Amino acid sequence: MILALLFPAFADENCKNDLWQDLNCNSIEVYDETLVDLSDPECLENIDPATGEPYPNADYYYDYTSFGCLYPISGFDVDEDGMSYGSLPIPPEATFPDKIAVFLCDNCPDIYNRDQSDLDCDDVGDVCDNCLEFFNTDQFDTDLDGIGDVCDICPYWPDPGQEDHDFDSTGDACDNCPNLYNPSQADTDGDLLGDACDNCVVTPNGDQTDTDGDSFGDECDRCPLDSTVTTQDRDQDGLGDKCDNCPDVLNVDQADVDEDGTGDPCDDCVFTWDPDQVDGDDDELGDQCDNCPEIANFAQVDTDGDGLGDECDVCPEVVDLDQLDTDQDGIGDACDNCPAVPNPDQDDSSDGDGIGDACDSFSLRGGGCRDASSAVLLASLVALGVRRRRQTQTR
Repeated sequence: MILALLFPAFADENCKNDLWQDLNCNSIEVYDETLVDLSDPECLENIDPATGEPYPNADYYYDYTSFGCLYPISGFDVDEDGMSYGSLPIPPEATFPDKIAVFLCDNCPDIYNRDQSDLDCDDVGDVCDNCLEFFNTDQFDTDLDGIGDVCDICPYWPDPGQEDHDFDSTGDACDNCPNLYNPSQADTDGDLLGDACDNCVVTPNGDQTDTDGDSFGDECDRCPLDSTVTTQDRDQDGLGDKCDNCPDVLNVDQADVDEDGTGDPCDDCVFTWDPDQVDGDDDELGDQCDNCPEIANFAQVDTDGDGLGDECDVCPEVVDLDQLDTDQDGIGDACDNCPAVPNPDQDDSSDGDGIGDACDSFSLRGGGCRDASSAVLLASLVALGVRRRRQTQTR
């Protein structure tokens, strides 16, 4: 197959055509073309509808020199601007069989443009070029908005108006920060919001919710309900110190059983409301839940179960809620074998009768060695009665 391609030939450097008419695309003005032989019956049969006369010269025919008036081409000028566009198959029986003549001298075949102006010289006329100042012979327009891809500021999003309010050369229709200049269009977290206007640059948050209004989105704000712009996070648990109920102890779940505002991992009274977190004896238990708040007792042993730890209970093995210690010997009246007489050693070795030797009348006499004073004897008897009465009550 032989193709005869007939292209335009522009008359000046601005890619314009100064010819009035060039139907056969040979760059010769219609008035300068060879006259046809009107004695030829084929030439007489081809009448110009505009004048009613036979076509006068070779401009109206394909290769008049070779074929005469056999192939008129006026039908290839659809927009009637004097330039042709289309293809003409030459029959096999012709002198040049299996040949196709292709006319490409009209750069806008469907739109009248006699001067064929082509600012970017891409062989697509200005009146039909979708990128007037950009060379784009293929005229690709992916988003079908009438603007060619090579000059479309949003080639994949329809935007016939080409609005670009921030002047970053990316149209508003596809700009991930349409009101903020960001030519790089960087979007680290891939949430379709540019880093330049994203309140969580590394955390996807398309809705940009910012409850506390501190310019940090809730998704990445260490304190989403606190408007502190910069917040320390000493324990690195993702919560800022100002809103972390244990700022020095990792506690992502922020558990707080007693709801006192101090998280369980750092609460010195996990099950007791203790907002002040006072620990007078420094035994890591707050005074509110320490059974000996003034004496360090990490184990919190409470043998008699009266709520007082053994370390500070004057009667650790006897329930003694009032903690009376009349003789101030460190042994509570409820368990003191001499409640009115100081005897911290609780010695009862003389007769083992449950009354300490310090106040036992029999022990004091010692087989006539010495007499107990009446006052001491009376005090011992009274104490003995009190002690036995309390022991009876506790059983």
